[in-house]
Amino acid sequence: MIELSLTEREQELVAEARRFAVAIIEPQAVTWERTRQPLPRDVFRQYAASGFSGLQVPVEHGGQGVSFLCKVRVAEVMARSCLAATFALNNSQATAARLVREGTEDQKRRYLPRLLSGAIVSAPAITEPGGGSDATAMTTHATKVDGGWRIDGRKAWITNGAHADLAVLYAQTQKGVGARGIASFFVDLHATGVERSRVYPMMGGAAIGAAELTFRDVFVPDLDVIAAPGAAFKRAMAGITAARTHVAAMANGVVEECLSRAVDYAGQRSAFGVKLLDHQGLRWSLADVATDLAASRLLAYHAAELIHREEEAIFAASQAKSFASQMAPRAVAACMQAMGAIGLTEDHPFSRHLIGARIAGYVDGTTEIQRERIGVLLPKYHGIGGRRS
Repeated sequence: MIELSLTEREQELVAEARRFAVAIIEPQAVTWERTRQPLPRDVFRQYAASGFSGLQVPVEHGGQGVSFLCKVRVAEVMARSCLAATFALNNSQATAARLVREGTEDQKRRYLPRLLSGAIVSAPAITEPGGGSDATAMTTHATKVDGGWRIDGRKAWITNGAHADLAVLYAQTQKGVGARGIASFFVDLHATGVERSRVYPMMGGAAIGAAELTFRDVFVPDLDVIAAPGAAFKRAMAGITAARTHVAAMANGVVEECLSRAVDYAGQRSAFGVKLLDHQGLRWSLADVATDLAASRLLAYHAAELIHREEEAIFAASQAKSFASQMAPRAVAACMQAMGAIGLTEDHPFSRHLIGARIAGYVDGTTEIQRERIGVLLPKYHGIGGRRS
């Protein structure tokens, strides 16, 4: 099996992440989906208690101090149990790493211990109802006032928005200048003027806790500015490149789980006097899934390696996410078909994983957005005289 270059400690964390997912997430995932329940707060606390909230946070700040490669692999193995729950947890813990990297000492003092302990849950707030994947079109506005800023606007499809305590919010500070006017802020989601205006009843993704948030004259002190206008958008795009790599890895984890179950079942169940796996048609179908999964993992790991080395990864991450999010629904459906009617029951996670695979095609930029990004960058990476990846 294709693997990333991880230290012994990182390999132990990956194994612990898989055990955590099997023990804590897997037994409850059906209930969360059936009741349309956002991922419960106690799961965030248990995740934090196991050390996963500070994967990339240095040891001296109370974290694990592991590499981006380890973080990607943790997300991949946890998604084998539930992509939606893993996505929610991964989004919250990313704030802690970002805080150490970009935050002020005062911000670290006020927020980092609570993020690492799971006492507070965070939510990245970029997407808007009218903007979708076009972040430069955001209309949420930050107006400078004495001692801080006043925030007005709406954010849509916010992961953990149903119950999060802290938002990493992006807002336009100057109309007509696009990305150059966007700044980012820490916003207390319990503050006066914040409304959780809608929780989306998302099929197969209830654990993500996606919600619409409305901000009406919400005061944010200068102490909670993360990135000033001109710097925030660039940092956001770097974060999205990393997020796309994570989503690709999560989709691959879903496929790996489904393939493992299908191969085990087909190796034990007989039809017409032979094992199902001895029927050429089914065997070839699962062989295609295994081959697609191997190719998808190579793309995701390539993007992860580039990010780990702090090299340009936009092209690689878009390729990884585009391939994985298109491959995963086909692959899960093929594994589900190999199971026969039992694959439709809640005894197996195929229905949840099928929808989870579809979700991968929407979050952190749709498949169409990835194709556009790849197409725009083609001259640079594959054109005459261009650098080849």
